[in-house]
Order: sequence, then C-alpha cells, then structure tokens
Amino acid sequence: MTQIEQTQKKPVVALGMSGGVDSSVAVHLLQKAGYEVHGIHMLMIPERFQPNPTSQNDAKAVAEQFGIKFTVLDVRDKFEECIIQQFGKEYSCGRTPNPCINCNQQLKFGLFADAAKSIGADYISTGHYVRTEVSEYNRKLFHKAVDAKKDQSYFLSLVSPDVLERCVFPLGELSKDQVREIAREIGLHVAEKGDSQEICFIPDNDYKAFLKQILPPKAFKKGKVFHADGRLLGNHDGIQNYTVGQRKGLGIALGKPAYVVALDAKKNSVILGDSEHLMHNQLTASQNNYFIELPLETPIAVDAKIRYRAQAAPAELLCHSDGTATVTFKESQRAITPGQCAAYYKGDALIGGGIIETAQNV
Repeated sequence: MTQIEQTQKKPVVALGMSGGVDSSVAVHLLQKAGYEVHGIHMLMIPERFQPNPTSQNDAKAVAEQFGIKFTVLDVRDKFEECIIQQFGKEYSCGRTPNPCINCNQQLKFGLFADAAKSIGADYISTGHYVRTEVSEYNRKLFHKAVDAKKDQSYFLSLVSPDVLERCVFPLGELSKDQVREIAREIGLHVAEKGDSQEICFIPDNDYKAFLKQILPPKAFKKGKVFHADGRLLGNHDGIQNYTVGQRKGLGIALGKPAYVVALDAKKNSVILGDSEHLMHNQLTASQNNYFIELPLETPIAVDAKIRYRAQAAPAELLCHSDGTATVTFKESQRAITPGQCAAYYKGDALIGGGIIETAQNV
C-alpha cells in the first residue's frame, strides 16, 4: 500500500467496516499510511436470518476508538433481492452459485462504491486479503495476497474494472496472524473475534435447511435419479438438495462410492456416476468480466481457478464475441460446477473471470 506524502492533502478513503478484526485493523493501517478514513458499515442480512447482529455495534465501537466518521448503509432489501433470492433461483435451476462473488460485484463494490462517491471519497477499501499493483499491462490489477491461504482475489473476479482503479487494500501484504497481532498491539476489542462463516447468511452452513426456508414447498419437485450409463437408480425430492461432486446424502447405495456428476434441471434429473465421470478438461463461461483488453478467438495462456479452494491450473482462455469464453485445461479438472465462478490469472495478476455454464471433454 502506497504511503501518502505528508505535504499532500489527505485523500479520503471509504472503508467497508464489517465489525471484524480485518476491517478494524485496516482503519489503523490506512490512517498510518496517511489517509482520512470514513467507515461505512453495510447492513446486509435481513433480520429474520440474523435477529441479533453484533457486527454494527462492533464496527461503530472501532470507529469511535479511531475517531473516524462512521455511516451505516442499509442494503438489506437489495441483499434479499440480489443475493438471497438469486441463491434460491440458482439452486432450483440445478446450479451451485457463489453468493460472495455476486455480493462483491453488486453490493460491496457496487452500491458501496456509489455510497463512497456520494460522501466525496477518493478511494474505497475493505479488509479483503488482496493486493493491487500496476501490472505488465500498464494498468492497475488485483493481485493475489502474500498469504496464499487467505488470498481472496478469486472473489473479486466480477468486480467492475472502473471500481478497481479506486481500490486500496491494506491487508494484502499481511498474514492473518500478523493482522491479529496488530489488533492486540493497538488494543482492539475485536482482536480475537472469530472469522465470518463460509456463507454469511446461512446458519451453520446448512444450505439445504436454508433453501427450505426461502423457497416454497412446491419448488422442491420429485424426480428421477439416473446413473451416467443411463440406468434408473431411484428418486429424489428436489434437485436443490444436490450439487456436482456431492458424495454424501445421496440416499442411494450402489455398493461403491458414487457422486453427483450432473444435474438436469429441464428433466428434473440427478445424474450419479463414478469419480472419473467428474473429470473434464474444458468449460464454457458466461457473464465474463475482463480487467485487461483481450483478443477475440485467440487462445491465451492463463491459470484458471474453478472454485475458491481449488488450485489455479494451466489452461487456454478463448474469448468469444458473444461475451462467452471457453477454457481448455492442460489436465482434466474435478467437479467443474455450473454456477460457480472461473477466475483467470496471469501469474499473480487476476485478469478476469466468468460464470461456469457447462463442463465437457475435448
């Protein structure tokens, strides 16, 4: 993170404050670097899913400790519409969404960026573990964090390139342990606060129970379960209960390990198979977002990541004029899942991403 010259007027940075240790330490680091910080807490999760939130009070207390301006931005209606309802729709279509990707695109770097402009902020910042650097392409890009275990660049794949230009990330060079140590040293009451859960609005990460809460009973339509070879194996109570790669909770015993290898929403069918049926060497992606200008119909060597916990793998990216892209891997990947995000990297630099539509072998 660039240090601001003392002779300059302090630039204003709008910092998303969740109330956790990461964004709280970010206040300290931004002030230390010479920024004037304005904290914004986004009230996102509807009350029925989070009846007694403590995050707003924690964020406000940290803002008071540092003596910075603090604003609460209520986006609960938008979160309900764009994140929660979309989550249910995607599962009903046999897809497995990543709501964090959607939230970053539309809310944390969408509505939040608009709010930052309205208060006259020059920059926006969050507690994400990611770096921004001017790349070999002579423009600012998201780069992987130094701490590979905490790197969150993947989640920013669909953020608008225009917003990227205004981003400052103070935690990209640090590990989580270093962040907690700083929090202890400066006396933050949230220093030992636990990390947020995998999907912030789903209690105990029980997505099946959550889907039953947000979708009407008629959305869960009974259907057939087939083997990849065409055999009828049994019945299911709704494709929302399944995701590609799933092994447990299938309700069908085959005498050997079986996996969900595909979901056919049009036929309301679940397809099971062996581990090898999960392996594909190509995907197609839509809703592609690029941070650099890329040629059409010309293969580009990249490393592509098909889910957050997956390793980025060598591949060729082919961008098409209709906005879709084809990614062909050098080695087959396991459980390429429609609805997830594919992120495209050149080295540590994130150059784009898109939503996976299909997986195939070529």
